Amino acid sequence: MYDGVIMARIQRLAAAALLVSIPLVARAEPPLVKPETIRLANGHYTADLTDGGRAELTLDPRLQASTDDVLREFQIPYAGAVVVSVPDGRVLALVGRSAADPRLGAEQLALRPWAPSASVFKIVSATALVEHGVPGATRVCYHGGVSAVLPDNLVDIPAIDRRCDTLAYGIGKSQNAIVAKLVTQHLTATEVAQVGRSFGFGQPIPFDIPVEPSHLDVPADRLEMARASAGFWHSTLSPLHGALLAATIADGGDMPAPTVIESAVDGQGRPEALALTAPRHVATPAAAAEVGRMMELTTRIGTAKGTFRNKRGQRLLPVEVAGKTGTLAADTDRGPIGYSWFVGYAPADHPRIAFAVLLGNGPAWRIKATYVGRHIVSEYLAGRAAKSGPGLVATR
Repeated sequence: MYDGVIMARIQRLAAAALLVSIPLVARAEPPLVKPETIRLANGHYTADLTDGGRAELTLDPRLQASTDDVLREFQIPYAGAVVVSVPDGRVLALVGRSAADPRLGAEQLALRPWAPSASVFKIVSATALVEHGVPGATRVCYHGGVSAVLPDNLVDIPAIDRRCDTLAYGIGKSQNAIVAKLVTQHLTATEVAQVGRSFGFGQPIPFDIPVEPSHLDVPADRLEMARASAGFWHSTLSPLHGALLAATIADGGDMPAPTVIESAVDGQGRPEALALTAPRHVATPAAAAEVGRMMELTTRIGTAKGTFRNKRGQRLLPVEVAGKTGTLAADTDRGPIGYSWFVGYAPADHPRIAFAVLLGNGPAWRIKATYVGRHIVSEYLAGRAAKSGPGLVATR
């Protein structure tokens, strides 16, 4: 599938070169997009490049504008959102907006890990468990774990372990005790960290605009390892990286190499060859499918049900969405911030887009990230319907 995507891009560039009778220019060091020059003209986003050239971008005007609009409407102190195409990694929306500091944009709020990954990290933990022989149907008895991971959450205490449920339920409901107990029973800190690195934590992300790597520290201490695995600190995440986590599960365990350049010309107007990066293999297709089924529970019965279902349990969109929420609060040098995450992909049965939304609310919350995620999927489907006409099948 990736070979077809790559060949299509090569063919478009070759055709452009043939059309103007100018040879394709290859560069040892590919130029980068200058984000401050991104602009919409004649229905396409373009930007200047660091080598003096110009690029046409992959950004979808409808998704870019509508995502920016919803973040502006709610005056969120800090917000970032990214949408990527599955499986090719084309960035369809790249948005950063701050009501608290209007100087901040996508560079700071979509491409930097300015927040803890929170329970989004459970995607990594679930993948590590499945890869080590612990399927989603694995049951564990537990107590507590609603908003913390305590030492007694990690051991069996029959007298108070009054609930028993599955790993899949733990992901959908973001139940910390379930994830923490299973991780400490079946994994080591080294194994969790290895899967985290496979997902790109602590690793550079090749992109057309510099991206700051996400951070991960999995302590050897059993309790802190459990807390890290459940998403309590020890890791940070950027919205771009969050979208790639979801895209990895959506595409059978391969993380696409993101790109925002559709085509480019140098300073003399000659078409430039684009740098092509192979996807990162993260997990087996079977493990990705298993984790994807757990993520579907988030919008069906779990922490995002209220955003994606009505009171009768009927979905509010024409397709199912797989996702993972994350919520943490912290006192920062900019005051108290309530972090709200939602990463996911849609349609769940045939993914076309993956996305991440990160909001930094003040003491008075504006909206949750799930609301913006639903908005993104709705706008994507509406855009496809507008392009395809009445014959569109929403799930394909």
